[in-house]
Amino acid sequence: MSNNSISTYKFKPFQFTVLKKNLDPQQRPLARSGHRVVCNNAYLFSYGGFNPQTNDVLGQRVSSAMRELWKYCFDLGEWKIIKCQNVPQELASSSVTLSGNIIIIYGGTGVPFGAFCSNRMYLGNLANEYKENGMSFEELEVSGDVPLPLYGQGVVMDGKYIYSIGGTSGYEYEMDVHRFDLSTRKWELLHKSLGEGQEPEPRYRHEVVFYKDRIYIFGGGRGGARNIYYGFSKIHMFDVATKQWQFLPAKHDHRVPKPGYPNNRSCHSCVQCPEKSNLVYICGGFDGFRSFKDVWRFDFDTLQWEKLTKCIMPRPVYFHSTAVTPSGRMCCYGGIVSDDDIDVRGGRSNDITSAWIMIPKLKVICWEAMVYYFKEQMFESSDECLKKIGLPQEYYERIIEARRIC
Repeated sequence: MSNNSISTYKFKPFQFTVLKKNLDPQQRPLARSGHRVVCNNAYLFSYGGFNPQTNDVLGQRVSSAMRELWKYCFDLGEWKIIKCQNVPQELASSSVTLSGNIIIIYGGTGVPFGAFCSNRMYLGNLANEYKENGMSFEELEVSGDVPLPLYGQGVVMDGKYIYSIGGTSGYEYEMDVHRFDLSTRKWELLHKSLGEGQEPEPRYRHEVVFYKDRIYIFGGGRGGARNIYYGFSKIHMFDVATKQWQFLPAKHDHRVPKPGYPNNRSCHSCVQCPEKSNLVYICGGFDGFRSFKDVWRFDFDTLQWEKLTKCIMPRPVYFHSTAVTPSGRMCCYGGIVSDDDIDVRGGRSNDITSAWIMIPKLKVICWEAMVYYFKEQMFESSDECLKKIGLPQEYYERIIEARRIC
């Protein structure tokens, strides 16, 4: 294999790029917001979404509610819709988690927002994608202290447990803390919010992160007579062992103009660094007047904020969704975008913007270079040829699997 016609590959951490997508617009998802994404090293999966002014590529009006599941192949640079049965009706501001091949959907709302909300949990096995009828979502039968039907909950998974905090019905806001045991399929109420002590105020579209048996809350907001957007100068922390809240003062970044921590916001996104779980990254969001394209890093061990001044999203965005691969590639998909931070009337996006937030293993960088130089040759080569060139088994299998998208 040889390719002398393109420029030299350069690995550039902490720099955003817009990933390639299908040349045929009919073969890629429509622009959207309110969806959720998860990923592994090979694929990004996007569930649900909403766009109030949606036409297909032929100009025909289609539903604003996107009851569908897509996957994006990093190696191929193409999307494919996944054939599904029993797709949940709640498709906006739900939570989506991924455990191996199992995708888990919980909560959310249909359209119009708040008309019906969910406290149901669904499991789908991505390994069944290529069966005759496609994969199917199964609603779990659950017991215990089942949370209220809500959307915009903060949800995080740790081992066999899924934690759900807060959310809204569209009329009321909550901040109860629930835990679901996947092995027993039973809910447990860990803390009932009474508005006392150091409890955070009820909210939705906040982000939650699990670290050393504690859950941390970042931002969020609530509507009503006056919209409220919550800040980052102090971080609410829930101790799973004591079942109590604490309010932790954060250290601001002295290197940048005040306040030295993210502006109040909701509808932002947050990911936890795979190799260094003490680090989380906040990007995008909305404060009622402005949308953001900044990226901030927070260290749980030191409670220190740091603004990544050279890692800036291409455009301000909110109601997007972000996930990070096990190798450290952060991917932000969709959302409401604008050309500047004060023009928040922008439309929806279907771009994936990506930045590496850690230096991966050398074999990952080498594979990125191989795809950069020889993608077409590898995808067009026979299985026997791929084996002869000495591809590691995991990447050989990725090529074979990705060919099914073509």
